[in-house]
Amino acid sequence: MTSVESRWARVGALFSCRPASTTPDIERLLIETTHSLQSNARLLPIAVTWLATYGNFVARQRLRHLAREAAPEEQAALGLLIDFAIAHGASEDLRLCSRDCNPLLAPGPLFEIHRRSAALLRLAESSTHDIARRWGLWTPFPDLKHDAIRPVEWLLAHNPSLRERVVRKGDLRCSIIETLRHDTAGESPSETQLARSTGATRAAVRASLHALLQEGAVRIARNPGGRGPRVITLAA
Repeated sequence: MTSVESRWARVGALFSCRPASTTPDIERLLIETTHSLQSNARLLPIAVTWLATYGNFVARQRLRHLAREAAPEEQAALGLLIDFAIAHGASEDLRLCSRDCNPLLAPGPLFEIHRRSAALLRLAESSTHDIARRWGLWTPFPDLKHDAIRPVEWLLAHNPSLRERVVRKGDLRCSIIETLRHDTAGESPSETQLARSTGATRAAVRASLHALLQEGAVRIARNPGGRGPRVITLAA
């Protein structure tokens, strides 16, 4: 399995490692990043800068659904990343991703290094930004690192499959496509199951599927025999 840093390098972050050989699953990368933050402080400003710059590449409803199943520490860290990115100019639409996340009940430092001594612990708490404090994680407000993020031309040239994400601006259509691609092997047995998989309502999924059908992005067919729910598959 490739490292978190190598997957970020694949989508334009300037880490000193070889980029992953394939385009990563953006939503799962964000969840895994929340787990890695405590041991790698550089991930915080990089992830925040990437979200502030490329937030429309995130399939918001899918990330929200994945976050519901994440550990408490991961939920709090995701909320922190989203709120920091929005404070730096990212779209308010990103807040959907962390709507179901909860702050930590027992606040503490975000970075493991600050647990090594009482003095570092006090420093972490005293320098904490209000946004971080609301999530129960102690850390200052990060500066953006625009010089550590490649331009969109590079991003799309090396990851052409991301283009459809930004064209759809991360909406439910995007979450449906990425759920089919990454979570259901390209096929869902019904609208109801797809609604469960994305965490969206069935009515919203149906409306988005109608749009995707017109775009030629999915195929919808009855089960064999013409009865029962409709099967949704990714178009070739």
